[in-house]
Amino acid sequence: MSFSYSVKGLDKFMRRVQNKPREARRAVSAELNRSALRVERKAKMKAAVDTGFMRNGIFVARVGMLRYKVISPAGYSVYVELGTRKMKAQPFLGPAVKEESEVLFKNLRKMFRR
Repeated sequence: MSFSYSVKGLDKFMRRVQNKPREARRAVSAELNRSALRVERKAKMKAAVDTGFMRNGIFVARVGMLRYKVISPAGYSVYVELGTRKMKAQPFLGPAVKEESEVLFKNLRKMFRR
C-alpha cells in the first residue's frame, strides 16, 4: 500500500518551466532538490519513533526531469501516517510537505522575479 501528496499548482508551474532556457530549468531543478531534502529532514523530525527504522529509511529520489519523491519504504508508514481503526494517525510526511510547499513557492517566485 502506498500514498502520495502533491503540491497544488506545482504541475502548472512545471509545464511553464519546460519552455524556459536550460539555465532556468537547472535552477528550478536545484531548488526542487533542496526542497525535497528539506521535506525529508522535516519528515524525519516529525516521524514517530519506536525502533527508528521508519525514520531512518526516509529518503529523496529523483524520478525525472524536475521531479523528486520523498519516500518512506517501511511497509507500515502508510498506517502511521493515516492511522487505522485501532490506531490514531501520526502524520509526518503530509505536514512536512505542507510546510515546505509555502517555502518552495516563495523561492520559485523570487527566482523568476529577477
